[in-house]
Amino acid sequence: MSLSLLKKLVRYRTITSAIANAAVTWGILIIAPLGLFAVIACTLGVFIGSFVIGNLSDRALLFLIGKSDRQNSISDRTSIGELSPQEKIKKLLK
Repeated sequence: MSLSLLKKLVRYRTITSAIANAAVTWGILIIAPLGLFAVIACTLGVFIGSFVIGNLSDRALLFLIGKSDRQNSISDRTSIGELSPQEKIKKLLK
């Protein structure tokens, strides 16, 4: 999976999660005897909080995925480059 597609999926997941959390909160708060401003403020707070936390956690995940990919490619290149052809094939087949 390409990195750009992964970034798009992460962005859509974050937005969808924030909207779903806001919708559930709105549904719960609209039943309670609160003013309209309180319902809107709480719903926006949940939406923004969900979006920010989801975005930060997804950025951390993408950073860790990128870091591990770079680490794996560097270690594969250095360890395979020093082996004989037979050992290279054995290592690649593992």
